[in-house]
Amino acid sequence: MTDWFTVKIKYLKQNPENGSIQSKSEAYMLNALSFTEAEARLQGILEEYIPEYNLLACAKTNIQDVIIDEAFDYFYKVKVSYISADPDSGKEKKINENYIIQADGLKDAYEKMEGRLQGSIVDWEIPSISKTTVVDVFPYIEEKVLEKEQQEVEA
Repeated sequence: MTDWFTVKIKYLKQNPENGSIQSKSEAYMLNALSFTEAEARLQGILEEYIPEYNLLACAKTNIQDVIIDEAFDYFYKVKVSYISADPDSGKEKKINENYIIQADGLKDAYEKMEGRLQGSIVDWEIPSISKTTVVDVFPYIEEKVLEKEQQEVEA
């Protein structure tokens, strides 16, 4: 099972208009099995676009799932809350889950999350939606994992 990681990098970029060099910081999200794999995956993804960069941070994030819609540029963090009963004690407990949704705006993110939660057996609410600084999200592709495992078995 993979975890979601937020990786922040800093690099130098030349301004095409006046030739000046600017320092840029960007955040990316990806899922991986470990911190090492998260860093290695990001390096493999970015090597043709940003050959030289400094890794500022790599942190595990508390994200349940990511909903990607390539038609839009921005990512929103949506917090979903619901009440769950503890089967042993019978007490009610509030549970919060965070999702990342690629959407056109706050309203679009809300509607996409609402659509996903339709038919849920628990009563839920969306207490907050916020725009993130994440530039891009790279989900773990199961086919690549299976290919890698198959190559290891064959070797």
